[in-house]
Amino acid sequence: MATTVETVTEHDVVTTKEELEAWKLAMARRRQRSGDPGRPPQFDPKRSGKGDWEDDINLLVALLKGLRTIMDYLIKNRVPVGPDALFGNEFSKVEQNINWAISDLYDVVNGPKAGKKHPCWIALEARELTGDSLRLKMAETDDRINNSPVPAVLERFDSILGSLIPVLYSLEPVKEFKEALESRIKHSGDRAIQTLDIFRDQQPWNK
Repeated sequence: MATTVETVTEHDVVTTKEELEAWKLAMARRRQRSGDPGRPPQFDPKRSGKGDWEDDINLLVALLKGLRTIMDYLIKNRVPVGPDALFGNEFSKVEQNINWAISDLYDVVNGPKAGKKHPCWIALEARELTGDSLRLKMAETDDRINNSPVPAVLERFDSILGSLIPVLYSLEPVKEFKEALESRIKHSGDRAIQTLDIFRDQQPWNK
């Protein structure tokens, strides 16, 4: 019995472009009507771990939540006092944008057009953000998190965010914020080191 292999064709991408824009507009209007979600919807754990498309949505959600956690930690523990307040004030807006993106991803699972025919899913698939390609990207990100300095970890999110932004437009301010934080971490002082105050009792240059 022949195996049917599903592929994304040029026709799929072109056809879905208008559908994708219509879907993004519909999601934006829904947010205007119902207000900003304080928390994104939760995914039913019974529908995960089966190796199907739902797991790919969960992986992308985990990526966004992970980036949110990393940035929050860096602002609270690594950015020097003073600039940390500026980053902290802006971070609440960034969190909201991430929540929007997560809500949009879960529309692929819970929305009226759920499944592989969803315009968001087809757009993700066309950008190689599903299946083995996504798993490779996630594995490389995990390796960077565990084996590289902070700037390199933040840099790793650039390519994935760059691919996600045409699908999930709310992530564009997130990428810009991440780049600003990355620059601060790379080129400025480190609060964790500054607070050690290792020359506290020996500072003849300040006399």
